[in-house]
Amino acid sequence: MAAANSLPATSPADNAREGDEGGLVDNRTRSIWLLQLVLAASVVVTVLVVQAMEPALFGVWTFSTGVAIIIALTAICLAVPWRRVPREYIALVPFGDLIGVSFLVLQSDLQFGYFWVFPVTWIATYFALPALLGAFAMVAGVIVLDATLSGPDTHDVVRLMVVLLALAFIGLTTYLAARQSRAFRQLLRRQAGRLQGTLSRVSGQERRVSQMLNGLDTGIARLSRAGEVLALNDTYVSLYAIDRDDPKRPGRSVEYSALRGDPLAELDRPFARAARGELFEDERVWLFDTEGEWHALSVSTRRLMPAGDEPESTLLIVHDITALIEAERARERLAAVVSHELRNPLTAIMGHAELALEAEHLPAKTREQLEVIDNAAERMQTLISEILAGSRAEARDHTAASSTDVRRILDASVESFRPAADGRRVRVIVDAPPSLEVRGDAFRLRQAVDNVLSNAIKYTPGGGSVHIGARAEAGHAVIVVADTGIGISADELPRVFDPYFRARTARESSTPGTGLGMGILRTIIEEHRGTLQLESEQGTGTTVTITLPAERGA
Repeated sequence: MAAANSLPATSPADNAREGDEGGLVDNRTRSIWLLQLVLAASVVVTVLVVQAMEPALFGVWTFSTGVAIIIALTAICLAVPWRRVPREYIALVPFGDLIGVSFLVLQSDLQFGYFWVFPVTWIATYFALPALLGAFAMVAGVIVLDATLSGPDTHDVVRLMVVLLALAFIGLTTYLAARQSRAFRQLLRRQAGRLQGTLSRVSGQERRVSQMLNGLDTGIARLSRAGEVLALNDTYVSLYAIDRDDPKRPGRSVEYSALRGDPLAELDRPFARAARGELFEDERVWLFDTEGEWHALSVSTRRLMPAGDEPESTLLIVHDITALIEAERARERLAAVVSHELRNPLTAIMGHAELALEAEHLPAKTREQLEVIDNAAERMQTLISEILAGSRAEARDHTAASSTDVRRILDASVESFRPAADGRRVRVIVDAPPSLEVRGDAFRLRQAVDNVLSNAIKYTPGGGSVHIGARAEAGHAVIVVADTGIGISADELPRVFDPYFRARTARESSTPGTGLGMGILRTIIEEHRGTLQLESEQGTGTTVTITLPAERGA
């Protein structure tokens, strides 16, 4: 029985799992019962036939003993709680059947030798090769013993060889088939494990993507070309008050073309348009939600190309820009209030300057200074009018470009800031041709030059200098303002055009500022289709280069 101890991983003990603990019969017991009862039933049928046709066989003690062994093993199989029996002991049953069949075979001219097929097949199917070879050895020994007891005979030798070879063929074929089946099952289990792992990873990725989308404050809906809802994130569901159990039903929130305007028709709603596959960008609608609140929405769509088995779909993206709209309105209200309040003192300044200029016998220097004050007040009045008119771009739509002399703009700007430069002991040097024409808005270009020159004077220490020059170059007018001021560090240069940004050196100085001048400068230059270049080194100075298209023929 040494061979029986080398059991493979699969046997009736492992053929089915130890589960089914709650049932009356577990899978292991059921498997053993089935294998044993097939042999027992065959033996019982044979016994009945023998009793009817050749009852004398019951007088042969080996026959009766073999039948008794098989019946007894069957009864034991039905009584033993196999789920608690170590699996190596299961091999005792088919080897016991071999012994029982061997008793049937002895002194019967191998008439019952075919019953060996049952235990041999059982062993070949569920046990290791050494167990099968042990079974063959037992069968061969019994055949040799039977031939010895009955005397040598050529006919018996042939029968012995046929039976042994047939059993060997059946056993080995069954063993190889079972081994292949086990390997195939193991392969299937590995593949199933990999598939389950892949499925788990994909499911995990889908959950993470879903969690990320639900964490966004942007509403997202994915729609098929047939208009079917494929996915919705929490923000979209919340905005439109959609029932998650029935996402096909329209949300309870209503879309309008404008604030307190007309409701959008069903076919004009962004959802319906996206379902038709329409592509649009940053279209504005107003949403009235179930809590009585208005939301300004910016809606866009993106086309998602098909991937794998998934068809082409459309992504509907909804941004709630209510806070942005309210902030813009608050800014406009503030600008209107501030601009209105500035008009009163400016009116007084302009009025008194004009009255002073009408006086006779004014010294030339005083008259010149009063004219500078009056001109500056007029420019301020124009700027305030622009602010009240709305955004700067809208305010300039009605302003027609004209031929403008850059030299006159430079001289006027320098003259305006001359007192400030003298007060800070900063030399301002102008180097420009007598005339350099560009096509543009003289007021806006003066504003740009003022911003650059003002910064250059403010951030240049006493004893420093500001050089402002202009030249014609390849069909362009180039304005260069270079100072010997405190400069800007290299890592801060990319941010100087951001609204309200001030470099560290500017913040550390005692000079006040808003951080808006450079942004306004860039806007003006872009309006004139020009370019702006800024070079600076901390502690050395800053150079601003403005390039504008020159007037044709200039």
